[in-house]
Amino acid sequence: MEFTPLPKTLTAQPHWLQVFSVGDYGLLTLGPYSFLWAFPVVVFIGISVAVTEEMGLKDRITDALDPWLQKVGLEGRDLIPVLTGFGCNVVGVLQSRACGQCTRRQCVSLISYGSACSYTIGATLSLFNSAGRPLLFLPYIFVVFIVGAVHTRIFNRKTVKLPDAPRKTFLQRPTWKGIGFRVRAIVKQFMLQAMPTFLLICMVAALLDELGIIPWVSSVLSPAFVLFHLPGSVGPAVLFSMIRKDGMLVLNQHGILGELSIVQLFVVVYLASTLSACLVTLWTVAREFSWRFALQIAGKQAVTSIVTSALLAWLVPFGKQIL
Repeated sequence: MEFTPLPKTLTAQPHWLQVFSVGDYGLLTLGPYSFLWAFPVVVFIGISVAVTEEMGLKDRITDALDPWLQKVGLEGRDLIPVLTGFGCNVVGVLQSRACGQCTRRQCVSLISYGSACSYTIGATLSLFNSAGRPLLFLPYIFVVFIVGAVHTRIFNRKTVKLPDAPRKTFLQRPTWKGIGFRVRAIVKQFMLQAMPTFLLICMVAALLDELGIIPWVSSVLSPAFVLFHLPGSVGPAVLFSMIRKDGMLVLNQHGILGELSIVQLFVVVYLASTLSACLVTLWTVAREFSWRFALQIAGKQAVTSIVTSALLAWLVPFGKQIL
């Protein structure tokens, strides 16, 4: 009996089924990447956090960093959701429930801007490597986090200084049972809350693409990239990255990377990854808070991203390019 791959079988099905299953944004096209890119990083960070919590080391680290984090309107305990956001912003937002009532919104703001998720990290590493500039990742991740911290401070200047609460913590040997319990909780959160939202966004994106909305918006916005000394051909990558952060991989197509200088490459990757949180993250923020707060975060983040991207394009030496 001859085996026929599922995607090939679906190509013979009705058009609408193809769009939502094997189209550019279909469940079988992007769905597996939602798991394969994020899950290993979420588990790795989950294990790291679980070990430090079991040892009592987490409390010492957060207490030591508390004075520094207060400078951007956060507490020491807010560090864990921010670090978790480097695996998946959605899980980071969900874990921000453990933050203090006075600092949770600031923490979510920093996660949205400064915590480069596994999709972002994978996509940026791929692009920089394809362009022969793998070392650009180091200044990129540094700039994203620092600008994210400054962004959080600027838009939360009314934050009241939190009182110091010194704690005496003890180090202990971690147990496999304790680590397993904590990691299972994180994995369960990812599988039952983050993954369904990822798949839903895939279907929404497939519908928008089928209706021609995504290509139309991309063509309308293309001239605006002159502000960043970028060619209009980068428009689709920046727009797609607002839906999913690995959408910036569109830059690998049609020889676009070969047209960009080193500064242009840095600017477009930075802009694509920071212009907005992905739709999944914004959806989660709206569910946890409100759509008003989610739109506020998106608007403020867009302003910071556009301003800093323009500054990078115009002020970095040898950054001015004649297109």
